[in-house]
Amino acid sequence: MIRPSNGQRYPAKAIVGIAVGKLAGATPKTASEFFGGFGESQSYARLKALRYTIVGRDDAGVKVSGAGLGLTTRDILDAIDRCDAAGSVEAFIANHDGLGPPAKFWLLHRGKRYPSKAIVRDALAHAGSEALPGGAQCKTALDALGFVVIDWPAFKALRDTFLSRMAGFEDFRRQDGNYWTIERRYKDQTIDKVRALAASDADDRTAGEQIYRALSVDVQGLPLSWRTLDEVQKADAPLRDRFFEIVGRLARSDDDPLATIAVGARALEQLKADGIVGLRRGEVLAITISVVGTMHPEAASWFKVSRIEAMGQRLFGRKLFAHQQFEPTDLDEYLHLLRALFALFGEELGWNPLDLFDVQGFVWVALEGKWDGDETPLLAAPLDEAEADVVKDGPYWFVGASYGRRDDQVERFLAEGIWDIDSPSDRNREQVLRMQPGERIAIKATYVRKNGLPFDGRGRSVSVMSIKAIGTITANAGDGERVSVEWQVGYSPREWYHYTYQPTIWEVYPTNEMAQRLIRFAFMDAAQDYDWFLRNMSHWGGLPAEEAPAPDPVKRSPLNLILYGPPGTGKTYRTMAEAVRLCRGLAGTDPLLTDVERRQELRQVYEELKGQGQIGFVTFHQNYAYEDFVEGLRPQPLADGVGFTLKAKPGILRQMAEAAEASAEEHVLVIDEINRANISKVFGELITLIEPDKRLGMDEGMRLTLPYSEARFGVPANLHIIGTMNTADRSIALLDTALRRRFEFRELMPDATLLKTVDGIDLTVLLATINERIEYLFDREHQIGHAYFIRCTSRADVDEVMRHKVIPLLAEYFYEDWAKVAAVLGDGDDGESDREGRFIDRRRLKAPKGLGGDEDAAPRYRWHVRDTFSYDGFAAA
Repeated sequence: MIRPSNGQRYPAKAIVGIAVGKLAGATPKTASEFFGGFGESQSYARLKALRYTIVGRDDAGVKVSGAGLGLTTRDILDAIDRCDAAGSVEAFIANHDGLGPPAKFWLLHRGKRYPSKAIVRDALAHAGSEALPGGAQCKTALDALGFVVIDWPAFKALRDTFLSRMAGFEDFRRQDGNYWTIERRYKDQTIDKVRALAASDADDRTAGEQIYRALSVDVQGLPLSWRTLDEVQKADAPLRDRFFEIVGRLARSDDDPLATIAVGARALEQLKADGIVGLRRGEVLAITISVVGTMHPEAASWFKVSRIEAMGQRLFGRKLFAHQQFEPTDLDEYLHLLRALFALFGEELGWNPLDLFDVQGFVWVALEGKWDGDETPLLAAPLDEAEADVVKDGPYWFVGASYGRRDDQVERFLAEGIWDIDSPSDRNREQVLRMQPGERIAIKATYVRKNGLPFDGRGRSVSVMSIKAIGTITANAGDGERVSVEWQVGYSPREWYHYTYQPTIWEVYPTNEMAQRLIRFAFMDAAQDYDWFLRNMSHWGGLPAEEAPAPDPVKRSPLNLILYGPPGTGKTYRTMAEAVRLCRGLAGTDPLLTDVERRQELRQVYEELKGQGQIGFVTFHQNYAYEDFVEGLRPQPLADGVGFTLKAKPGILRQMAEAAEASAEEHVLVIDEINRANISKVFGELITLIEPDKRLGMDEGMRLTLPYSEARFGVPANLHIIGTMNTADRSIALLDTALRRRFEFRELMPDATLLKTVDGIDLTVLLATINERIEYLFDREHQIGHAYFIRCTSRADVDEVMRHKVIPLLAEYFYEDWAKVAAVLGDGDDGESDREGRFIDRRRLKAPKGLGGDEDAAPRYRWHVRDTFSYDGFAAA
């Protein structure tokens, strides 16, 4: 119960629930939803922090059974009072046999430390219990009662790290030294700037955009994501306006800060559901808590879920923000821990913190993975969700800065705030035109090194990439040659080994571990794990593949795939999806691949990858040959213009293989109608090289000498091959045996369940019935695919498909045997007279004279596709 100054008693849990519910917009009827969000101990902790007096039934305090060992908060508070009365922790512990100073867990209360096990055992003894729980059990009990227990050795390690990085640190409020210049000054300046923007006369939408920019892109070290800003800018105007209005209202709210955060989080979650998919849990928390914290540093601070989760696990043994959506209890627990650290800094350490931003600054500095001057970097903190959800992020641009490979333009680029390219090719122009504001860019230089490596190179030269500058693209000139860039001031060049790329523009998507490591190295100051590269990825441009250890086949598994089935079963769509999945390293369940509503987006990505050279496409036909596919001799005019010579010209396979071998990215060669060519003739002796274990970089990787150019040739492990075949043209059983052994076959059959009812026509029943009749009259490989009907939205669309797609295809299947076509369409019968059908009319032809008359001649018919179709009773016909 809560006892305010008027002497009355009120239920603590209900009061907190109603208060937060009301501030979050709940009605009295729905306030009960908030009751469940605040437990007894959490309500107690919140009211205690507000200096209310808390009592339990008969002043017993809040009782928690089970994990709480049957103790109450009053029991623990009384034990704390007895510890204080003993004069020292040592004296208190001495009163308990068999106990010494805690090695790990300490109870934090009002900025002081208490021995957690001794406190719990003392409380149990005074409650008449003889239980002697261990340290971990005591911590669990105290956690359940709403107290804070800290892992003191872990805290001391972070404290020592913080002090070593903030040389000369004595007090949070001193306006000199490393802490002030590195951590606090720019935050105070940002706080002042955001407060001024919130106080301006601008409307919420305008102010919100200005505030978000001030917290994301204006200077380094800000809490909000430029990637989210970029996604918001690309969203539809109504969604964009709502987003910035929410940010503006967060900053301008006069309500309780915690309730403001709750309201803002719910609004952003709804905005995600409405279309801004980048608003994941981490981003929602970062935006709401950081904006409100900037306005109210005494109540909250800047927020990154990765650091907070690391803090919770490392210092308190708790998994913070465990829910997938925003929950007030998660926020309450997090701020409860921050306030405990705030009090500890002030009481025990004497660091005199100003507000929760000082706690945040300590956590950020102490948990930073690498710090200038550290001899041995700490393990990097886990990525926040915006950094970890790499499927949809990117591209990251790594670009050269030399004109003619000798004239270094780095200083000019940095001074002018630009990057441009000298003499761009068509592909270069296309890449530059796709560079968007908000995307990250790094200037690179690639070379090889043999000596002075930070690892054992076994006497071999190793590829190196120097990252010379990093920045964020702010504008695109639209000429295919130049972008404006906000370059990071004070960036020190760093060298990266193994995974490099020589061409001027390298477009990297963070969809595999190699790319993620490079991005974290270049843009997030992470260290490079050389052992990991030497152990797992040397075949990607590290030590020569012949001497490198074999890669883990789970991590590197070349795919040879053939998608086969009747026409219209989605082979083209699945081919695009598979190619994009392989090139981007996406999960098979990624919505881009599975959501039919995003088919146009998938095609756009597929075409972009084709334009970049990562996807190649070829259609086989009866006359396609080795000389077209691998290499062949082609006439080349002599220099004097008289006569010609024959020169080996690479085919599509050699082009794609050499491009993949020179690149770190995944490549895909799509072979359409793969069953129409003579496979043995097209692949020749190279059929062996496409086997997964014979690929370059695999354990049995091999090269062969090409007959025309005499070049040594192999197929790299990052070149995947996807073929398609139409079973209506040729059965899989008739395929070349060598091809069948080396490819995985995936059947795509019609799926009528994907269809719906259109203008009263049940397309599911229509297609299923047609295919059942085809299979009865012919075979299962000549069915009609669902793709023919998938876009039908009206009866006219269905009629169009039937008239111009389905009926002609049936005529082809049955070799113009219209009686069978009619049977499939339900228009056949055993009679010999004229017949009007649903789709096809039949009129008996009159026998010419001399054949004995109509009665003696075999009946012949004229078949005619009707002008109008009827679908009534089709399945029963």
